[in-house]
Amino acid sequence: MSTVRTLVKNTSVLFLSQLISYVLAFFYTLYSARYLGTTNFGIISFATAISGLFAIGTDLGLSTLTIREVARDKSKTSKYLGNHGSIKLILSIITMTALVIFVNVGTFDNTTRFVVYIIGSSVIINAFGGIFSSLFRAYEQMEYQSISEIINAVLLFVGILICVFTKQSVMAVSLVYVIASLVVLLYNFAMCTRNYGLIHFQFDFSFWKYLISNAYPLAITSIFALISFKMNTILLNMLTTSAVVGEYTAAFNLMQALIFIPTVFSTAVLPIFAKFYVDSKDMLSYSYKKSLKYLTIISMPISMGTLVLSEKIILFIYGAEYVNTIPILKLIIWALPAIFLSYILGTSIASINKQHETIKATFICLLFSTIGNYVLINLFSGIGAAMITVLNEISMVLFYMYIMHRYGYKVPLKEILFKPFIASVIMGIVIYLLNLDLFTSVILGMIVYFISIFLIKTFDDDDLNILKQLLPKKITEKLKL
Repeated sequence: MSTVRTLVKNTSVLFLSQLISYVLAFFYTLYSARYLGTTNFGIISFATAISGLFAIGTDLGLSTLTIREVARDKSKTSKYLGNHGSIKLILSIITMTALVIFVNVGTFDNTTRFVVYIIGSSVIINAFGGIFSSLFRAYEQMEYQSISEIINAVLLFVGILICVFTKQSVMAVSLVYVIASLVVLLYNFAMCTRNYGLIHFQFDFSFWKYLISNAYPLAITSIFALISFKMNTILLNMLTTSAVVGEYTAAFNLMQALIFIPTVFSTAVLPIFAKFYVDSKDMLSYSYKKSLKYLTIISMPISMGTLVLSEKIILFIYGAEYVNTIPILKLIIWALPAIFLSYILGTSIASINKQHETIKATFICLLFSTIGNYVLINLFSGIGAAMITVLNEISMVLFYMYIMHRYGYKVPLKEILFKPFIASVIMGIVIYLLNLDLFTSVILGMIVYFISIFLIKTFDDDDLNILKQLLPKKITEKLKL
């Protein structure tokens, strides 16, 4: 299978699994929220949030490092699997211990403590299962990861429905998370054993030193970037009212929901980039530039369309009560193209073994986000937070591009941004002037945008050759590609 077909296959199956997971998650969250009520649902939500935060300590960049190195050399599978597993086991025990200490030191009631223990256990199990997901990605067999994600979503959906209809307690609902995690872990273990061999814990301490020294920059970068991304919400809670926080969060969540697109793409492309860095740096440069171009083509019209249709989108999803969210959404949606690019840039930096250089960039962005949010939230409330979100994400992209540029991977920024932006402007003008209903505007906008990008020749001969590899021969002959 060609590299292009492999990438499309992996991206497609991951996209499908994410879509199914999101749909099922929407329904089981809705059912559990209505059944449990605000108090018990709040306990579940708190347990999920705090466990997810602590789970950062179970990986520390090891998964990304494993993907990169095993993708380059499959003979390293056993060594990475065994030592990664040993470190992960120790990190999981430490993380769970820290979580238990945290909820016992805090002023939580017994129900909350036990739900955190249970949900925390499921998160730790999922984190440990990340070892197997790393190998699926390294071998570019994302269908196994996709199936495991679907299994998890289906089990949660069915399990929570059973709890609702049999009127179980919040403890029973939390146990569903553990059961789903265990089943997924067993599935991943079985698929990994069948395809790559049985895991044997290894304790090569000199190799541990190598793993940790190369993985920790990835972990620190992720932590800094996450805090920077969430800083606006934290400071809004401290500096404004609950109403402002709600108005901002409503817009932020709409933008954040679309981040799964670059997440899926960067997941699929990492092992390919890692191999190209060893085998063909020219192909890495070529693929890197094409990835930036295609993600811009996808993200730019989303931002422009949201800008024009923001009022219709907010009124349809949230209602008239959230009218103050409209100007926030118009602004914050322009962080999306930068986020799309930063994902592929971060993946590219990791693939060329320069992950250490991202620490300084993300730390500067964290400082900028903290100071900027404090100043602009005091001046402009939720609008100020949206302004800093956009500026912070653009800053991250510029820092990452500078790092890639230093090592010979230049990006013709004008070439990547100009034509998609022009096509997006044309689309925006058309849907603004026609002023149709939301769904008609979206469909019309897609048609106008794709006609525009073809008319202004956004796709060159190389893009058409890539398209030829994806389409059946009969179709390419009819289209005369």
